[in-house]
Amino acid sequence: MDRITVTRPVILKVRLTEKYREWLLERLQAALEETERDLQRVEFQVKRMGSNHEARAETDGLVKARREKAEMKERLRSQYETIKSLAPGAEVIQGRTECLVEIGVGDDANILNAVEVIIEEGKIVAVREQG
Repeated sequence: MDRITVTRPVILKVRLTEKYREWLLERLQAALEETERDLQRVEFQVKRMGSNHEARAETDGLVKARREKAEMKERLRSQYETIKSLAPGAEVIQGRTECLVEIGVGDDANILNAVEVIIEEGKIVAVREQG
C-alpha cells in the first residue's frame, strides 16, 4: 500500500465587509436579546421557587441555568464588541470542516496541514495552505 486517503482540517473564514458586519451584528444582537429573555425567565422561576425545601433540586438546576445564560450573554456581548471593532477586510472564522487528501510514501508532510477557504460576499476568493 503506497497511497492512502486521509482527512485534513479546513478552516472557513469570511472576509469582513460592511454588509457582512451589519448582518453579523444583527444576528448577535438577536441572540443577545433572546438570551436576555431566557435569563429573565430563569430568574423569575428562581424567585418563584423561593426557599421551598421540596423544590431544592429544581432550584439548584435553575441557578445553574441562570449562571450558564449569564455566561452566554457575556460571550455574545464580547463577540459583538469584537466584530464591531474589526477593520474592514479582517478575516473571521465562520466554521471548520474537513477534506480528503491522498498521501503516499515520499510526499511532503505539510500536505496534512489545515487549509483555509476565504469567502467574501458569498464567493470563495482564496484557498490557502497553512504551515
